[in-house]
Amino acid sequence: MIRLITATILLATAQGQEVYFDDKTCGFQLAPLEGLIKNGFKSRPGEWPWHVALFHRTPNGMEFDYQCAGTLVHKYLVVTAAHCVTLRSSRKRMAPANVLVKVGRFNISERQEEQGSDHEVELVLSHRDYKPLTFENDIAILKLKVPAILTPYVQPICLWKRDDGVVLPDVSRSSGTVVGWGLTENDTVSSTLNQAFMPVVSIHDCLESDRNFFGHLLNAKSFCAGFKNGTGVCNGDSGGGMYFKHLKQWYLKGVVSFSNIVDTRKICNLKQYVGFTDAAKYLEWIYENAPINPNEDPVLGHPNVRLINQGDCGKNEYIFGYSEDRKPVIQQYLWMAALRHPFQNQQYVPCNGVLINRNYILTTNCVDWHDEVSVTLGDYNTGDVRDCHPRDDDEYFCSDPVQTTTVAEYFQKDQLVLARLSSPAIIGRREHIEAICLPVEPELRNRIFPKYILTGWKESGEDSKLLQRAIVDVIHQNVCRNEMKKVPYASEEEKNITESIVCVRNLEDSTKSPRCEDYQPGTTLQAIEKKSNRYFLFGVQTGISYCTQPERFIAIAKYMEWILDNIRP
Repeated sequence: MIRLITATILLATAQGQEVYFDDKTCGFQLAPLEGLIKNGFKSRPGEWPWHVALFHRTPNGMEFDYQCAGTLVHKYLVVTAAHCVTLRSSRKRMAPANVLVKVGRFNISERQEEQGSDHEVELVLSHRDYKPLTFENDIAILKLKVPAILTPYVQPICLWKRDDGVVLPDVSRSSGTVVGWGLTENDTVSSTLNQAFMPVVSIHDCLESDRNFFGHLLNAKSFCAGFKNGTGVCNGDSGGGMYFKHLKQWYLKGVVSFSNIVDTRKICNLKQYVGFTDAAKYLEWIYENAPINPNEDPVLGHPNVRLINQGDCGKNEYIFGYSEDRKPVIQQYLWMAALRHPFQNQQYVPCNGVLINRNYILTTNCVDWHDEVSVTLGDYNTGDVRDCHPRDDDEYFCSDPVQTTTVAEYFQKDQLVLARLSSPAIIGRREHIEAICLPVEPELRNRIFPKYILTGWKESGEDSKLLQRAIVDVIHQNVCRNEMKKVPYASEEEKNITESIVCVRNLEDSTKSPRCEDYQPGTTLQAIEKKSNRYFLFGVQTGISYCTQPERFIAIAKYMEWILDNIRP
């Protein structure tokens, strides 16, 4: 039995590089399930988020036709059968430009599905010892040009290995799940994804069933499965996986490789067993050959990184080093958003937010997201219809009117909320509405500033109608953790100070500290990056301390990949 591995991240060396597979987050079915392989039964959208469709370019060069299936094992990598991506007349690999991978798909007769996306292939890597006549080493890896965006409908499956002391079960004579768009019982290609159970059978039983056929195909790195009763995989299912569930996670065990055919029609004979490449026997080959460059930063290389840090994000009209408390607050922090329900007092801001691009804000769980949520951009004094206020040298000016919109949809991870606006922010058309910059560069994501700039509307007080600012000091996590443990009414979640939390307090002047003039949840924590002289977002406040404990902020840098996974143009 293959022994399984214990690290959260599996490391392997390929050409001097490290390849990362996340064993803690793979193999979960996350989509809400509502709700043919030959004589199988229909699956539901999102039920098999790692099963992908492989399309080949047609002879006219203009279109693609469905040919095979594959399994997503990493946001960059698909495992499939070598015969799906090599030329029939030889072992020569297909040109990457002639292969198209479709992820998140359920109905492939539809040109597009909301949850699906198409991916060009950067590299086709079939096993160098693949033998087309005997299907020996019938396995291949495809590297996508851009990583698949992980959603409930697109998830990687786990490879057949663990390292936490838990041993994966012996699946001999156990039933695995196979899914696909291959021929149905009517010998027609299925438009929707179907599934079936197939038991693994012994080599002896397989050989006894048809020694002439299986005698020259079976080897130590393949296995047989099936019922011989018409249920199983058929033409078009090649390259797909056989999946097993263990301790709530799904694992890739086999890759659909070969089957007998019916006479001269070249249609699968499901009165016979089906042959699978044993993917578990190729783990080292996958690790050593997975074409992933560890320098491909998951944030910098994300296809959605282009949607943030555009234009004048984090605009700062003062030279770097200019004292923050000398700057006026009005028309300085152009990304602040006020969130409330439409029926609430418009002068009261129960929830702060921050604009990260024309379509999205970040905030926390401080309103009822199942109800309508109003978003006001470009405001300063919630008590005035239009803000007029002195700025530098007592210059008196008036801002443009605010923009009011609503939340169309939202996503939540832990306490962080990413909300899409129903109408885009008028960035660039009004001087007092801009997006803040997000920490994309690894150096910024890993940096802890000694001081941060805090902005937001407060819970109460004479100045609660005005956007406020405070300069706060970072508190070491151990200090923050020890303080929180002493708070008698703090919840276990509040006491759990992880690397995803930034703690702050104004150590020099408690009268200006957020702990005694409490800012509402969603208040932003920002700092100016010297090289660009722009404001970058580093935190979103989770709650209110009521003068008894440090202020805790969600560390935005730890959620950058999640943010990029969920935003769209």
